[in-house]
Amino acid sequence: MADNLARKVEFNPNEQRDLKKRQRQVLNHHNVAWTGFEKSLLVLGTMITIGLMTMLVSSSISATSAQHELTNVQRSVAKGQSQVGDLHQELGELTSSSRMSKIARSKGLALNEKNIRTIR
Repeated sequence: MADNLARKVEFNPNEQRDLKKRQRQVLNHHNVAWTGFEKSLLVLGTMITIGLMTMLVSSSISATSAQHELTNVQRSVAKGQSQVGDLHQELGELTSSSRMSKIARSKGLALNEKNIRTIR
């Protein structure tokens, strides 16, 4: 007995194209579900971002207030230095020899040159 092991295969090219069309799936990226890890990562990232923004605004406000305080201190130091300069100038005017001679003459005092000794 001669047995033919070959089978009769019917090949239809149109049917194979339909299989390829059926296997191809188009994913809509807007409808893809989020995993729990992605959701928790998004929440954690949002919280960190909000925290950093708050710290940035807070540090900016504190730096501005420190700058204002520094300006006020510098202004008061400049005012003090100006007063010290005015007092030094007044001291120089009050202790000048011409002024002392004028006051002495008005009180009836005279300067004797022989009574002055120069020490070196």
